[in-house]
Amino acid sequence: MTEPGRSVIFFATPTSGNGSMFRAISTLTEGSLEAVRWVDELYKAGRIQDVALLSPPALGALIKHNAPERFNPATRLSDYRFILNARDPRDMACNQYHWQFSHPSLKETEEETRLRRARVADAGMDAFVLAQDNTRYLRGFLDVARRIAPGDRIFIGYAMYCLHFDEVVARVADFLGVALEEMHRKQRKFLTRERVENLGTNRVWIGSIWAGADTAPGRHRQELRPETIRALNQRYAWFLEFLRHMDDPRVGATYD
Repeated sequence: MTEPGRSVIFFATPTSGNGSMFRAISTLTEGSLEAVRWVDELYKAGRIQDVALLSPPALGALIKHNAPERFNPATRLSDYRFILNARDPRDMACNQYHWQFSHPSLKETEEETRLRRARVADAGMDAFVLAQDNTRYLRGFLDVARRIAPGDRIFIGYAMYCLHFDEVVARVADFLGVALEEMHRKQRKFLTRERVENLGTNRVWIGSIWAGADTAPGRHRQELRPETIRALNQRYAWFLEFLRHMDDPRVGATYD
């Protein structure tokens, strides 16, 4: 019997196409790695604080970790391999605004949720994103990413996933040692439904469940005022520069 190899952590910034990416990666690793939505499971169990105290299974698993601000600093990174995903923080802030009106909150009553949504709507998107500082998520992501040995990580990114899906799949498959030509028909079908052009008919896509999802980089340019964008450019200049450096040059302009 083959011994299980090192677990792979899909490590991502929040609201960054993570559901679709994780489904695509788990399709590639079918039969070799057990898909574990680790952060989601702890959250639903009322144990989100344990994310910062525990380490994911180190063998035989594909781990979804989209809470970079809670990554346990005692985790031995060399025990894992990493697929890294991050998106433009300006677009992330726009997503968070839309999620205010659809995502449930386990900590609120129905009346509290109604009042919060009314306050957010009255203030508007620009006021919301300026008040929503995502530095802790981005710093958490960067602090881990820069400590991973280059041979143990691959960066895919939301922009490349949306705009160059086939290439991302090929790069992830190569990183995982998966032969795409050997995939069976069901795997190919599952991958195909995660393409941007097919998400509208994908019943498990988050946009089919909650309103406000997007399928391309750059939504902040259409949804925010120029002065708001300038303020976010200054706030997140350091992370936008990191993305330009890490991501494929073909999508570099999306971070301008």
